[in-house]
Amino acid sequence: MAAVYTASLCGVHNPTLSRMTRVGRLNTTRKAPVARNQFTTVKNVMDNSRQPAFDVIIAGGGLAGLFLAICLIRNGMNVVVLEKTKQYRPLGGPIQLASNGLGVVHAISPELAESIYSVSRPFWGTRSGIRDGLTSEWMFTFDAITDIPATQGMPFSICIDRSDLQAALLDEIDRICTQKASVVRLDAAVAKYIEMEAGVHVTLENGEILYGDLLVGADGIWSTIRSQMFGEPSNSVEERFAAASFTGFKLFSGLPLCKSDEFLEIGYSAFIGPDHYFVVCPDRFGRVQWYAFIKATPQEPEVANAKTMLTKTFANWAPQVKELILATKEDEIVQRDLLDRVPSISKSWASSYVTLLGDSCHATMPNIGQGTGLAFEDGYVLASMLSDIASQSEIPRLLQKFYKTRILRTAIVQGLGRLNSEAIKLLTPLLPIRPVVDFMLSPMLPSIFYLQFAYCYSFCPVKIPSDVSKKRAAAMEKRHRYETEQAWNDDSNHGIS
Repeated sequence: MAAVYTASLCGVHNPTLSRMTRVGRLNTTRKAPVARNQFTTVKNVMDNSRQPAFDVIIAGGGLAGLFLAICLIRNGMNVVVLEKTKQYRPLGGPIQLASNGLGVVHAISPELAESIYSVSRPFWGTRSGIRDGLTSEWMFTFDAITDIPATQGMPFSICIDRSDLQAALLDEIDRICTQKASVVRLDAAVAKYIEMEAGVHVTLENGEILYGDLLVGADGIWSTIRSQMFGEPSNSVEERFAAASFTGFKLFSGLPLCKSDEFLEIGYSAFIGPDHYFVVCPDRFGRVQWYAFIKATPQEPEVANAKTMLTKTFANWAPQVKELILATKEDEIVQRDLLDRVPSISKSWASSYVTLLGDSCHATMPNIGQGTGLAFEDGYVLASMLSDIASQSEIPRLLQKFYKTRILRTAIVQGLGRLNSEAIKLLTPLLPIRPVVDFMLSPMLPSIFYLQFAYCYSFCPVKIPSDVSKKRAAAMEKRHRYETEQAWNDDSNHGIS
């Protein structure tokens, strides 16, 4: 029996049983019986008078899959989330949830938004931008991160630890339900799917078969669902490089405890220097996430002594960069090739009863801070579209509409992320002649950055008065500073360097 995450069941009716029986009869060669309680039957906490409760299978229980499940549950759908890991662990560092992503959260659940605020830190009142990697001088600041939300009534962007956001999403699934059932199933890896005349069945690696009205692949950049849909095997390194696009960088990262008041004043900053760049994003409890983007060729072997290599590479860089590398233990440095996806302009990421969502169809560079936001937008749009149709026969048309609605926006954001990376490659050789950079680019780049952030934030379905956001940000900043100082004190009391 697969492990399950137990969440409350939000319903009093069960149309799932009749639909699953009907769909199941279309396949007479199944290897395993279908359990009758695979789906959560839900009561729509909004208005469920217009649509049936479709049975939706979600492959992937990460941030994208969990948020989609919340959107679907609140729109009256029956949901099961299949996650391949055996248990959730507190892994991952801070990520940005920008105004567009947070606006979608507000639109779906104000309670979830408040839960997220309670474990995050604000960008309001901090400084973000690009710094000279050698001198640490600020070259350009991203004032638009706070100016745009303040002037246009959007929720302010925040920084939240990935595991904290995941926990908040799981708690929300539990909160919006009233009876016990399996919403998120762990240790439930998808092996394959088969689309039928009406609906889809999904085979798990343990041989179990589930039936539903549609399947959503929210299982990340190396999506099993995408691999089958596009015929892109991605089991080996060679196959992955063939299926995705190498960005020209190998990414090294760490999350050490670092005692520095400077990091309390920073939202995030990118130190750029010869060939490489180094991104810093303070986390909760005195930890600081850093990412070293090292210029590389495709499929370079893993570095055996990453800390030694990074120490040498950044020997002449700013003291903040060297301090963070020094504070990180060798076995805590993570490294990987940095890949993204070419926008799927020529081929739809949806078929009759299957669609992709999030990183599985539009993985972006991390420097744009939009991966989670775009995935949340996807979930919000898909759930809204499903709530507007009356029968299962409309699903194939709806999924193509979903693709056409989302492809342009996601492609533009993907392009902006890659453009940022390429711009840094062009900019770093010019650093020795800083006066030329300052003269030619300083007047132009603030406007470019403003337009970039304005477009990313433009999908925001709620309005929040600026004074409300500022008051909330002040409370968050006070809590964040207290947590950080407590962590520093605890570290000193235990004699840990």
